[in-house]
Amino acid sequence: MWDARTFETLKVIDAHPGGAWSVAWSPDGGRLASAGEDGAVRVWNSVTAEAVFEFPLEESGLYGTKRWAFCVAWSPDGRLLAAGYGDGTLRTFDVEAGALRFAWPGHVSGGHSTEVVSVDWSSDGTILASGGIDYAVRLWTAAGEPLAVLRADTLARNDINGVAWSPDGGRIAAAGQDGSVRIWDAVTHDQLLALSTGPNHWTRGLAWSPDGRLLASSGGDRSVHLWDATTGTEIAELTGHEEYVWSVAWSPDGRLLASGSGRYNVLHGNPDIRIWSLPGG
Repeated sequence: MWDARTFETLKVIDAHPGGAWSVAWSPDGGRLASAGEDGAVRVWNSVTAEAVFEFPLEESGLYGTKRWAFCVAWSPDGRLLAAGYGDGTLRTFDVEAGALRFAWPGHVSGGHSTEVVSVDWSSDGTILASGGIDYAVRLWTAAGEPLAVLRADTLARNDINGVAWSPDGGRIAAAGQDGSVRIWDAVTHDQLLALSTGPNHWTRGLAWSPDGRLLASSGGDRSVHLWDATTGTEIAELTGHEEYVWSVAWSPDGRLLASGSGRYNVLHGNPDIRIWSLPGG
C-alpha cells in the first residue's frame, strides 16, 4: 500500500504464499481483500494491515492452478465478497459474519472446470458478472442463480480475462484473449461495441472512469488504451511499460489512472506501477 499523494510505501502485506492474484478495496476504504495461489481469500484491516477474516479453499484433491483464487470483488454495500477460482467455481462470502454464503460451479462445462479469472458487481449489488476461460461472460444473482450468458465468439478461443460494470449499471465491458474489448447492454444483452487492440495481443485490465464516459484497457501489447465508451473511438494510447500491463484503476475523482505491469511467471524483468495524469486532470 502506498500513500497516493507522496507514493511513499506505507505497508507491505505478506498476503499469500506463491502469489496474490487480485486485491480490492472495500467501498469504505477500511478493508482490503486479496485472493491468491493458496486458494484463500483474505480480508485485511487497511490501517493496521492485520488479517480480519480468512476464507480458505477446503476442498481436497485440487492441485496447481485449479486451487488458486484468481479474483475478488466487494458488493457496493461492503457486506458481500465474491471470488472466482481455478476449479471453475464462484463463491460469495458474508464478510460481517465471516462465513461462506453460497458456492456454485459458475464456469464448469461438460465436466471440465475452467478458471474464473474476473468478477464484478453491478452498481446496485443485485447482479454478479464473471468471466472465465470458457469464453463467456456469465451473469448471476448473489445466490448463484444464472441470469444470462454473453458470448461474442463461439468459434475462436476467446478467454474472458476481465469484466467491468459501468458506474450507472447500464453496460458491461469484457476484455478478451483475442485483443478485444466488448460492451453489452446490461438489460437487453445486445452487444453495443466491439473494440480491438490488435489480434496478437490479449487484453486483461479493464476499468470505467467514474463518470462512465471513458473505458481504460490494458494487456499484452504493454500499453494502456483509453476509449470513448459511447462511440468506441480510441482517445489515447499510453506507452512506457516494458512488460505486460495486467491491471488499471482510476482515482475516485477521475483525474489519474494507475496501471500495473509485470511478466507472468518470470522472476526477472521490469515490473512497475505507473500513475498517469489524464487530459483535463
